[in-house]
Amino acid sequence: MDTPQLDTVILLFAQTPEQQVRYKTFTEEQGPELNQQAADLLLQHTLFVAKGSGIPLVVIYPERQEGSNFGERLANAFQEVYSMGYQRVICIGADCVDLTSTELLLAQEALSTGRMVVGPGTKGGAYLVGLHIDSFDPEALAMLNWQTDELLNELVLYGYRMQASMGSLTVLDEKTEAGSGTDLSHQLNILPVYHHLQRQLSAILT
Repeated sequence: MDTPQLDTVILLFAQTPEQQVRYKTFTEEQGPELNQQAADLLLQHTLFVAKGSGIPLVVIYPERQEGSNFGERLANAFQEVYSMGYQRVICIGADCVDLTSTELLLAQEALSTGRMVVGPGTKGGAYLVGLHIDSFDPEALAMLNWQTDELLNELVLYGYRMQASMGSLTVLDEKTEAGSGTDLSHQLNILPVYHHLQRQLSAILT
């Protein structure tokens, strides 16, 4: 693996739709069945976008996740993928409607010359975290305040500590992560009316 195209991988760190709806409610009025359908559409869309980039993809669902908290499980997932021989990992979740294959390719390009790339969320989180293996510290990564509005700032500080931000930390465009029905509705308003996900999810949400 001696080229960016071969040593870079997308890590989809996600829950199954059945697991996701235990913690997220995308639609309260239509009941649990449609709520799960919304979660499934988000997951299938994310898989479609990731595969469309042409970058190798590894999906790690909860049954493969090891650790006592989210940070530990995520750090162990990074470690598992690095152990496969990859040097650069682009980690995403299944909750960003307007993430595109083009943006994943931009993240790949950034990691081909840099050591860290971050996709900032509108609420202080991150929808994408990309790390070169030289900037991977499992203990430090696990200790970040994941799933909070402090994460983005902590990722930048992490980059400074790992010297990844010295001209090699790339920040992508800000996006909203779908943590609720309100977030999801906001994301759908961004998509073109002819977008397949816009039509399908709008039918569920309304």
